[in-house]
Amino acid sequence: MTARTITSADARARAEQRFQKTAQRERDAEASEKAEAERRKATAAKMEHLRKLRMAREAGEPAPDQAELDAENVKRRAELLGLDKPAPAKRKPSMRPKKTAPAAFDANA
Repeated sequence: MTARTITSADARARAEQRFQKTAQRERDAEASEKAEAERRKATAAKMEHLRKLRMAREAGEPAPDQAELDAENVKRRAELLGLDKPAPAKRKPSMRPKKTAPAAFDANA
């Protein structure tokens, strides 16, 4: 193997690659920190909401917005179960006329 002469163009290309990698790592770290901060914020909001619900329950008061939540849950459940739609037909209706029992078999005759 022969020794390769490093030109300034090669050195510049390597330095640019290092810079790009470093910049990408910094962007990734920043995005990760931002996502972690959002998760912490959401967790804190949920904990605060649960604390309010617990305090209301201990005080014997109805939970705030509970009626709205119940109505929304009932509506969502009805949508998921298909209760707000008419029941689908079991079979395709027949085109034949319906047969009727002869008058001799009629109980009222």
